[in-house]
Amino acid sequence: MALLGGMGTAVVADEGAPAPAAVKEEPKADAIKKEVQGPAISTPREIFQMLEQRKRALDKREAALRGSEMHLLELKAELEQIVTRHEQAVEAEKKRRQAAQNKATSEAEKPKPTAKPGGAANVNQTQLAKIYEAMPAEEAAARLERMPDRKALEVLRLIKGKSAGAILAEVKPERAARLTEQLLTAP
Repeated sequence: MALLGGMGTAVVADEGAPAPAAVKEEPKADAIKKEVQGPAISTPREIFQMLEQRKRALDKREAALRGSEMHLLELKAELEQIVTRHEQAVEAEKKRRQAAQNKATSEAEKPKPTAKPGGAANVNQTQLAKIYEAMPAEEAAARLERMPDRKALEVLRLIKGKSAGAILAEVKPERAARLTEQLLTAP
């Protein structure tokens, strides 16, 4: 007698009839293979396909994120350049204003023939004089007529003689005479 084994089972067969034992074992091995191959093989394949699909989707998202990150870095560099230029412009403007203020201060300290005795014309008065000199005489006269005499005299003292004459020519004669008299009498 010979001992034949297959998949953990022992089969005892006669020496004269070995074929029936081999035939019985083959169908069992095929049946076991079919059972194992079906769900055990297809399920991991489906999971593997799902994982591959998820990996592709993640790769696409990662590529999109890299592109967005590069775009953001470019925008950040642009913004830094803009901020730097703005800071430089602000600094230049500060320096320009400081220089203008220093110039105005030094000019105000110099005695001027049109300045009031005992004080120098400030920046606002200088600017006001320029505004009235640039204005058409009719408009300047209309504004002077609405001012009190004291303020009108200050404006007339600040502006150049030719401009003051043109403005006084447009003021009502009574008011022009009164302002001229006050210009002559007031220091």
